[in-house]
Amino acid sequence: MPGPAPPVVDGLQIDQALDFQRRFARVQRVAWRLLALVPVAAIAGLFGGGLFSEVTAGSARAGVTVTYDRFARRTADTKLEVEFARPARTTDVAISRPLLDRYDTSEVRPPPLRVRTLADAVVFTFAAAPAGRATFFLQPHAIGSSRGTVTATGGTPVHVKQLVYP
Repeated sequence: MPGPAPPVVDGLQIDQALDFQRRFARVQRVAWRLLALVPVAAIAGLFGGGLFSEVTAGSARAGVTVTYDRFARRTADTKLEVEFARPARTTDVAISRPLLDRYDTSEVRPPPLRVRTLADAVVFTFAAAPAGRATFFLQPHAIGSSRGTVTATGGTPVHVKQLVYP
């Protein structure tokens, strides 16, 4: 014996679950909006080079300019470029411990003459060079927000903030 006959809707005899269809349509709209955000995030620089991925902080008046990636991946090196006024002698670049403790230093170009570790910073001493630039290649070892300062000899601290994701 067959079950009950489906209800008649607008002259058609169909079986429908309107509550389920409304919930499914709502979930679909949310999913489409989230998928539309992926290319926008890529263009913005969340997944690597993009419009807003690189930040330059500081100024010539501060004595130092720092260029770095706003977003970094924990499994890839990130670059921190420090430009300072052309020195007549050596230049000390101090990177605060709260920032540098979240990274392993892969390489520093040019190689510093010496490195000193203080309680609140790591100080790299560079020889006088016409370029007045040092590049730090850093490997993040923690996920989350990294904050700290970079200071060159006689300059004011430049604040650096980077988000590291898996």
